[in-house]
Amino acid sequence: MASAPFFLLLPVALLLLVSSTLQQEEGGLDEIHTPQTYIVRVRSDLKPSVYPEVEHWYSATLRSLSSSSSAVNESPTRETYRPRALLHVYRTVFHGFSAVLSSAEADLLSSQPGVLAVFPDRRQRPHTTRSPQFLGLLSPPSRPNFLLSATDSGSSAVIAVLDTGVRPDHHSFSETGPTQMPPRWRGACEPGPSFPPTSCNKKLVGARFFSSGFLASTKNASSDVLSPIDTEGHGTHTASTAAGVPVPGASLLGVYAAGVASGVAPKARVAAYKVCWSSGCFDSDILAALDRAVDDGADVISLSVGSNPVPLHLDPIAIGAFGAAEHGVLVSASAGNGGPNEMTVTNVAPWIVTVGASTIDRRFPADVVLGDRTVLTGVSVYAADAHTGASLVGELPLVYAGNASTSRPGFRSSAHFCMRESLEPALTRGKVVLCERGGIPRVEKGLAVKEAGGAGMIVANQFLDGEGLVPDAHLLPAVNVGYSTGNIIRAYVRSTADARVRLVFRGTQVGVKPAPVVAAFSGRGPSAPSCYLIKPDVVAPGVGILAAWPLGLGPTGLPSDARRTEFNVMSGTSMACPHVSGVAALLRAAHPDWSPAAVRSAMMTTAYVTDSLGQQMLDENSGNRSTAWAHGSGHVDPEKAADPGLIYDLTADDYLSFLCSSNYTEMQIRTIARRTVNCSRNSGRMPWDLNYPSISVVLEQPKESKLQVIAHRTLTNVANGTCAYTVETRAPVGVQMSVDPQQLVFQGKRQKQGFVVNISAEGVTLPPGGWKTEFGLLSWSDGKHTVRSPIAVTWQQAF
Repeated sequence: MASAPFFLLLPVALLLLVSSTLQQEEGGLDEIHTPQTYIVRVRSDLKPSVYPEVEHWYSATLRSLSSSSSAVNESPTRETYRPRALLHVYRTVFHGFSAVLSSAEADLLSSQPGVLAVFPDRRQRPHTTRSPQFLGLLSPPSRPNFLLSATDSGSSAVIAVLDTGVRPDHHSFSETGPTQMPPRWRGACEPGPSFPPTSCNKKLVGARFFSSGFLASTKNASSDVLSPIDTEGHGTHTASTAAGVPVPGASLLGVYAAGVASGVAPKARVAAYKVCWSSGCFDSDILAALDRAVDDGADVISLSVGSNPVPLHLDPIAIGAFGAAEHGVLVSASAGNGGPNEMTVTNVAPWIVTVGASTIDRRFPADVVLGDRTVLTGVSVYAADAHTGASLVGELPLVYAGNASTSRPGFRSSAHFCMRESLEPALTRGKVVLCERGGIPRVEKGLAVKEAGGAGMIVANQFLDGEGLVPDAHLLPAVNVGYSTGNIIRAYVRSTADARVRLVFRGTQVGVKPAPVVAAFSGRGPSAPSCYLIKPDVVAPGVGILAAWPLGLGPTGLPSDARRTEFNVMSGTSMACPHVSGVAALLRAAHPDWSPAAVRSAMMTTAYVTDSLGQQMLDENSGNRSTAWAHGSGHVDPEKAADPGLIYDLTADDYLSFLCSSNYTEMQIRTIARRTVNCSRNSGRMPWDLNYPSISVVLEQPKESKLQVIAHRTLTNVANGTCAYTVETRAPVGVQMSVDPQQLVFQGKRQKQGFVVNISAEGVTLPPGGWKTEFGLLSWSDGKHTVRSPIAVTWQQAF
């Protein structure tokens, strides 16, 4: 260890002085000295022996930077330089630290031999009375099926929820059910304002908060409570969706979705890690929470946040999730709400379970009755207050928001979105206002209309929103409608000088068919960082989900919302993710020897793509059949996932081989894996040879007309006894596909058998720089189990 480089001390001081001198000559002082948070990935094996702990090493590094910067800080107009301090130290899933640095300091750190990467801190955004029954975990009326019974409803598993915190006083986290603490659990209950040390129990087994990155990036944090307490509702909702205890008599405002609210794994333990604040969720804080959750002993990490995808070696969350997978912890993450456009899926690393959103067989219909007696259907969960019943608004004048704009400069162009202060009260008072979706959150439109004296509201989808609908608990009587319905209403308003409308709220409707349907907002593939994966992996309930809500917060989350409810209805892939996290916790409890990859494989290969009418699942946006870019392997089926028959297993080395064949450099891979990788040993392997439960191949189209690839897979038997599986295929349109061998015989549990998939196709006509994908299916069956894998074949121009 004595020969390890003593980096980041004297060399940085000298380099910074030279660099600063050059930048002064070029007039670059502001850029060099403007601080922001950076995450620094280091080689921990190069720690000099003089430092007993990595904190001492990192702190010495920052002191070196501080003294060097002070030496060159001679400008009388520049703010006095403050010594840099560690924000977070990462030890488990990621080795390194985060700190506020100037861009010059970050550049210098990145050039040091012991630094693998330096990332600017990114801001992320947060992305069930009936859903456990819809998932097949319960039989009517509320009788547990096999998976809940066999695992004691997941009582041995701990789900770490990284979100906005938790309300420990909510009934969903009461101590009924769980008894002894899981012996491996090492978490803690961190006290703080509104969160006393006694907040945790044997259900809510841990609570921490991570705010250093947020505070370093935020000028005004006065509205945020620096403790694990949830003041926004999102974290309480997702945590109870994953593992809330059954609460009878649950509903939204006593009106909607009444029944018993229960998490997917109702006896699993919850550990809340607050990483999201009023201005967002910062990578440095999320990474610290990932690091601590793994060290605390979590079995599953549920992450309902994300942003635009970047290459995996530049994504701290993906890097942290890789470390979690190496420690045997499954990370489930939301696919994002950027749909219905393709290439909008987020959290796409192959070691993450990526979850899209779908509907369940429940909706909240509301009618828009025009003055000409045309009846149009939308959705709403509006109620004036608790237990008031379905609301009925008498016929009122109807005005288009774009025709009711204020004359104040700067607001006129935003009136059609119903932004605050953009509407003229004289034109909206006592009327129902037709607003366009977009620009601001839908519930804020209701606030704007209410402040302008409006009596009601219709929110109409725009073209890109399509027909997808999500219900909102608006502040005033309001209905959300699809794009085509919005067009009818717009045409009606244009056709008459006396447009009138009536809004009718019809409560809760169950047994809706078809279901499930892929939600229009759910993020779609292909994955931008890698088209060699079908992402999302699965879809799960994410539309109109009832779950726990902080008692001191109105259902819209707006400060002016004085209504109070113990449960709220929300929609998003944020709601779908904890469903899969709960299923993963049940599977980990049922099969403690399974790897995270095995758990994901079981969920993917047993997922279904048919709806309640026996037809292929539909896409809510278009009404057409959904594709694997939208639903992945299909809708998760927990009962079948408990007994998948065969699995596609993966190790960390398999992921590294995938990165090599995906043209990541050895240094980039080292940033992810914390170890040296020799990609020359990967010669002959292709990205689609990753032993993933789905198959995605790319045919690069040169001048030759015949295109051919081979994908390799290995299946592991997880059932007892001897079994024989026969393959069936449905080739994508325009593709010839064969599998060799066509039968696999397993002599016992844990035995592995390999096979290859031969794919060939003729070239197709593509637009310049364009691509085209066709989908197929491969399945293995022994008469009891069916192991399904979707196949995507993409043609693209060779570069």
